Amino acid sequence: MGFWKFVLAVLAMVCISASVPTLQAQEKGAEGDKPAAGEKKADEGKEGEEAEEGEEGEEGEEDPVENLKKVFKDVDKVIDGVAITEADIEAHLKYNKSFDEAMEKDEKFEELKDKSIKEAYDHAVKSETYKAWAEKNGLKAEDYLRKSIRIMVLNFKLTIGPQMKEQQESLAEQRKMVEGAKEMLGEEEYKEAMKSLDEADKMLKGMVEVADGLPAASDEEKKLIEKYADKLSEDE
Repeated sequence: MGFWKFVLAVLAMVCISASVPTLQAQEKGAEGDKPAAGEKKADEGKEGEEAEEGEEGEEGEEDPVENLKKVFKDVDKVIDGVAITEADIEAHLKYNKSFDEAMEKDEKFEELKDKSIKEAYDHAVKSETYKAWAEKNGLKAEDYLRKSIRIMVLNFKLTIGPQMKEQQESLAEQRKMVEGAKEMLGEEEYKEAMKSLDEADKMLKGMVEVADGLPAASDEEKKLIEKYADKLSEDE
């Protein structure tokens, strides 16, 4: 349904930002890794340009964790009292792409879907575009959407949540590697590397807290999400 594709992008960003210091440490420790003077100067110029671009791009951006909290705020009010079955997951997989294509015509929904699941839901159930799509496909509009949202929320909690926890654990090993290369990195590069790791760790902790705070799945729902995890991930 595309409510939070950016979440996966944020997770990828965290993984990359956490791995960069480690790669730097590995490169510093590699034999014959020192560039010629001219090459170093060129690289430094390029890095300076990238830093400036990064600073410009970051200006005015909100914290990814805070954005994630806004996306999931009050989602429990949408999915509480809903229980999903295997038939519901199969219906979600069958119609999700068609739903996305139909709702692209609804500009307000497109604006809301990555900002707030609750607000996007409230708009969709009143949307003539959505109601017409549901009727065309023989679906109960409100029931289908609530169950689809529950499926996606549980998939995030049970699949993406553990992945973030694994990334947290890997940060400890990466931190050891950077600390082991402290002398080779130099003081400034070491500080920057540790700062990157600290920021990645903070972001992951925040995302894990968000996932842990989402509504819980029943035992039966857990089994279904595990069974369809690969298909649901492909579908998102």
